[in-house]
Amino acid sequence: MAEIAEGAPRSDDPFHETVATTGLFLIFTAIISVAFALASWGLSESVIAMFAGAVALVSFAASILCFTTQATEAAPQTNEASA
Repeated sequence: MAEIAEGAPRSDDPFHETVATTGLFLIFTAIISVAFALASWGLSESVIAMFAGAVALVSFAASILCFTTQATEAAPQTNEASA
């Protein structure tokens, strides 16, 4: 049977699943905020449009950070030196 490496995280690790799910919710929030900002801008509500745009930017940046964190933590690390 295949052995799990000592330092490699398991695929059912709750931390990695939580980070990935949070990133997914944040990207959905960013998409909805962009739609809301465009609709508000079209109705000449510039303050609401700027607020929704700022929420979209922050949500998108946070989701990318979550996905990056999850990807780097899930990557197997090898400590072997090549000869």
